[in-house]
Amino acid sequence: MSNWRSALIAATVGGLILLAGFLIERAPDDGTTPPTSPDSASEAVLACPAALMPACAALAAELGTTVRSYLAGSDPGPGTVVIAPAGDIPAELETGEVAARSPIAIAVWQDREGVLKTHCGGTVDLTCLSSAFGESWRDLGGLESWGDFKLGLADAAASEAGLAAWRALASSGVPAELDAALRLTSADDAELMADLLLFGTARADAVVTTEVAIAGQLQNAPGRGGRLVVWYPDPAPWVTYVVATSGGKGTDDLIADLLDGDLQSKLGTFGLRPARSEAAGLPEGLGVPGIALPDLDETKRATLLDAWNGLR
Repeated sequence: MSNWRSALIAATVGGLILLAGFLIERAPDDGTTPPTSPDSASEAVLACPAALMPACAALAAELGTTVRSYLAGSDPGPGTVVIAPAGDIPAELETGEVAARSPIAIAVWQDREGVLKTHCGGTVDLTCLSSAFGESWRDLGGLESWGDFKLGLADAAASEAGLAAWRALASSGVPAELDAALRLTSADDAELMADLLLFGTARADAVVTTEVAIAGQLQNAPGRGGRLVVWYPDPAPWVTYVVATSGGKGTDDLIADLLDGDLQSKLGTFGLRPARSEAAGLPEGLGVPGIALPDLDETKRATLLDAWNGLR
């Protein structure tokens, strides 16, 4: 990813964090110190991958703490609670309960989605996408000016979210002509969606990624080239986000608060599925996800990563 785009995304995420911090720490106009909730977990801080940052910023603000970004495989240090896929958490951290989940979904630009739906008999699923790999839009029933069909994916070797999307496409083998169609690869699921809006159909007509990353850009898409339509593979890989920590003051309290039913019920607003209940208040445009596939075993994981690395 180019330096200027890295800076842009960092600034956007940083702005969310600063806003949350401002709401938490700002003193009343009369100069008094705001009261602290007895349940506050402000001694500990929260760390989340980029796709979860909108949800985590809101949760942190409500709990009286701050949030920072989390990079897969890193140790955030003591006094921090991480919400991330277990596979993205280093062994030295203590991994706890499941906090949230997100299914893998397909997002397609609306004008392309209509053509694909006709071409594939009414359903845009993984088989439909595979049938478009290596094809021109003219042959699929679209406009010649659209060029060839183009797909976007996050790096399967860099995060569990990327690997889950790759599993959806390649669990039975790499589809024919995928290498010709794969025109956009990004570091993670959040960056993939940012890139999709940045470059539009010039780089990708469709992406396969986490529902939560798609949800974070649904409202922004109309101003960047059109509406995105979401389809769900069924069955589908789901990304499971767990809490983890290396310990420190306040981390146990923060973990307990994050798993509390009241906070869990608010996750759906950000396109994130709660661990122990149905999602409520999902953003407009999301739908019913596919049934979750079982977890990957190590042999299948290695096979998928070898196949991904073979494309590059």
